[in-house]
Amino acid sequence: MKFRLYLTIAAIAVLALQPILSQNFLVEANKRGYDKVEANLLEGLKSDNCGLKISSAYYLGEMKSTKAVIPLMEMLRCNDNIDARIIAALSLTKIENARGIYMVKMGAKFNDSERIREKCDHFYKAFVMKQYKETNYSIAGTVNPVNTVSLNN
Repeated sequence: MKFRLYLTIAAIAVLALQPILSQNFLVEANKRGYDKVEANLLEGLKSDNCGLKISSAYYLGEMKSTKAVIPLMEMLRCNDNIDARIIAALSLTKIENARGIYMVKMGAKFNDSERIREKCDHFYKAFVMKQYKETNYSIAGTVNPVNTVSLNN
């Protein structure tokens, strides 16, 4: 019970600091070399340390690492920790790979955990909405022509 509480507190802290950590992390990744950082994070996914596994999955999603798609799909499907599976679904959505998106979509329908189904559904719907906005509004901030009102009348 205490482990779950500590894990929840750590997850909230990471999410609260996400914008700052993500920007600093990506700048550092560019300095050291994307490939080395990606390789280390992929090794982190294989770790027995749950916190390392979750943070590696999160940052691979931030980096949009296509090499991480298969390990993240396995993590979503097979991991014992529900929080790790949720982070895997989030990262697969951020990477925007067709196989990963399909896995998240299927997770929303068929996962054995209600909580994971809800999160997968949320991530998939957010992805679809983002794709819809990108295809229907080519320039950010433009007004949809259907909803415009003529001021000349």
